Amino acid sequence: MSNTTGVANELLDALATLPYRQRAALVLRFYDDLSEADSAVVLGCRPGTVGSLVHRGLAQLKRVIEL
Repeated sequence: MSNTTGVANELLDALATLPYRQRAALVLRFYDDLSEADSAVVLGCRPGTVGSLVHRGLAQLKRVIEL
């Protein structure tokens, strides 16, 4: 298994630990490359909520991956 595959698997495992809305916000923003406004439409919330979900999700990913 290559190192890239290992990193990808680690990221997927870390994403799986997040609550659904945080995970969805991260995927919409960084994988689907949607703006906060477009992500908010998909999630049915305000753009500021998307920003908060992304911020909290990234913070949690950092904690999980650094363990």
